[in-house]
Amino acid sequence: MHISFDSLHKRAAGLLLAAATCLSLPAFAQQEQVAKAAAAQVQRQLSDEQVQLTHSQPWYMAGERLWYCAAVQKRSTEPASRVLYVELLDAKGATLINQRLVIEDGEAQGDFLLPKGLPSGRYTLQAATNWMRNFSTQQHWREQLLIVNPDEVKALQAQPMKTRPLQVRFFPESGVWPTGIPAKMVATVTNAAGIGIAAQGTVLDTAGQVITTFKSDETGIAVFELNTSGQQELVAQLQTAGYAPQQVKLPEPKPQGIALAVGKVSDAGIEVSVQGKSAIGHVLVAVSGGTVYFAQPIARSGSVTVPWLKSAQSDCQLLLLNTGGLVEAEQRVKLAHAAGIAVQPDRNQYGTRQQVTVTVAGLQPATWLAASVAERRAALQQPVGFVTTNATQLGYETDQELWEAIARSGNEARFQKEPLVEPMRQEAVKAPFQQENIAKQTDTAFVQALPQHVVSAALKHHTRANIHEIYGLTEPHATAPVPRLPVDRVFKLDNYVAFHDVEEAIREVTTNLRMRKKKGKQTVRLLYVSSETKRMMKEEPLYLLDGVILENMDEIMALDLNDIASIEIAWSEEKLYAGNLGRLVDNGMFAVYTKSGESRERLREKGLPVLYEQYNLPRHFVVPAPDDATQTQLPDFRQQLYWQPYLQTNADGTATFTFYTSDETGLFEVKVQGQTAEGIPVSGSTSFEVKLVN
Repeated sequence: MHISFDSLHKRAAGLLLAAATCLSLPAFAQQEQVAKAAAAQVQRQLSDEQVQLTHSQPWYMAGERLWYCAAVQKRSTEPASRVLYVELLDAKGATLINQRLVIEDGEAQGDFLLPKGLPSGRYTLQAATNWMRNFSTQQHWREQLLIVNPDEVKALQAQPMKTRPLQVRFFPESGVWPTGIPAKMVATVTNAAGIGIAAQGTVLDTAGQVITTFKSDETGIAVFELNTSGQQELVAQLQTAGYAPQQVKLPEPKPQGIALAVGKVSDAGIEVSVQGKSAIGHVLVAVSGGTVYFAQPIARSGSVTVPWLKSAQSDCQLLLLNTGGLVEAEQRVKLAHAAGIAVQPDRNQYGTRQQVTVTVAGLQPATWLAASVAERRAALQQPVGFVTTNATQLGYETDQELWEAIARSGNEARFQKEPLVEPMRQEAVKAPFQQENIAKQTDTAFVQALPQHVVSAALKHHTRANIHEIYGLTEPHATAPVPRLPVDRVFKLDNYVAFHDVEEAIREVTTNLRMRKKKGKQTVRLLYVSSETKRMMKEEPLYLLDGVILENMDEIMALDLNDIASIEIAWSEEKLYAGNLGRLVDNGMFAVYTKSGESRERLREKGLPVLYEQYNLPRHFVVPAPDDATQTQLPDFRQQLYWQPYLQTNADGTATFTFYTSDETGLFEVKVQGQTAEGIPVSGSTSFEVKLVN
């Protein structure tokens, strides 16, 4: 079923062009009408849900596990999505891994085991809800990810590089370059691996005359000003030591157009100026957090100061629309704020297999954080879509999909919200998957263009992987926890004294049920309790063991009593309806969850129906203790020492966590990332050293 956006949002009061020609209105009223219509037109194309994803490393090796967590926020009062899609895309945009996760209280967590044979290259990590797919891709959470195949690095390390090509791209400021108007141009200069390269460039016209020169910094970004009197073809020549000279065409200037330039940026606001050739008026619209919060008519050439939506939430997308309803220019602005996070280990140096305690301070209570501790990997110098000036970042890539959507105005929502988690498999829902047959052709130029610190880490990882293979070592992690259905009562057996068997435990700790034998088998009847009535259910409830539907109590009665984590029951319509199990729970639900989670796979193999099969169940990162007798004689070269996706600050704004070092020596980085209750990103990091101790 298709849902029209017009049924979800109040339609704007006519097209902008019609609003601009309402001559019966006073001039001020006309301008106000135009601004309101522009704001409504843009708002219809903005997702009311946003995703912030955090993961464990700045870049990865093929064969490693990528741990991640996500926070999902929404601005509208519509029901929130309960399902998150996280994908890994290759350079061509094809999906290699697709995960479908349950969102609980606005948060989700997961992990990718990156295939060992994945070729070295640049990939894209993307996260969005199903509803967000109705909107432009740049409104999804997206990040370019470098993945290195250690086997490829090992195989190519001794081969000489024949040529070292440069890759150059040009982006006009605000997406347009009108003739006769001085405009900034952003150039990105990278090597074959996408690493930023410092290079010098010269811009020439068709006659070979030098127009200007520029120089990229260590991140591969150069910003320079261009001004042309008419349409002409310009080329840039670039050169730097060790690379082949490169000649690239620049985008052609447009005879008509208007440029949007950002001046001074401060806590007070953003100074914006407009220049260009246009016969019609314009409206400047400001967006933050998926909300249009500012809209003001602006002259063909003029300036205005745009405030921030919130003083702490200093990110803003500026769109300049003409009175025909088309976007003509765009700027994105971020103002860096001091995170205020203090991350401190109890020592600066440790031996192998020693305990480390880290304290995090300087935050608000109940701040959502993710903590990662791993062998230190230097960040890569690469263009990331923003130019940094002092504490300000200006985006140089425009959201063309959004421009086109605003021009179309009345779109259809092809993807629906998923406010309910469907425990039973749905035929129409694409299940999570991972491509088995991944093209393994080596990009030689890419591998040979990797910086030395990446190459060194890859070779070290190659050796470590061989050691693990020799000893048959596997990655430690806890069994994926099963999502809990809503219930009326939860009984955790560890809170009680020891019992002789499972039957005694059920009888002693649970309430609201009657247990008896029928034809030699144990059965249960639940007691329905409400403010108005009490009655015994007529039939047996739905039996669940680790999310698997049972025909009777046999599997539950055969459990190891010490492995039972909790017994949970539900009888009220409110809880049973929220569980979304339909007529299966007409007589309530009796669920048992074990500590090991081993029953789920065993019962799945028997062919019993399993809940949540269409979702990825996230694993828990395990911190091995060094005093484990079964592990003390085995090597432990873990690079990832700790991962905690749900670290919460206490009432005083602090948090602590503990882990153990491995046999790996060197520098390790502690990185803490997350966001405040208002959705403001925060981060902090520190490092410590691990050395061999006699």
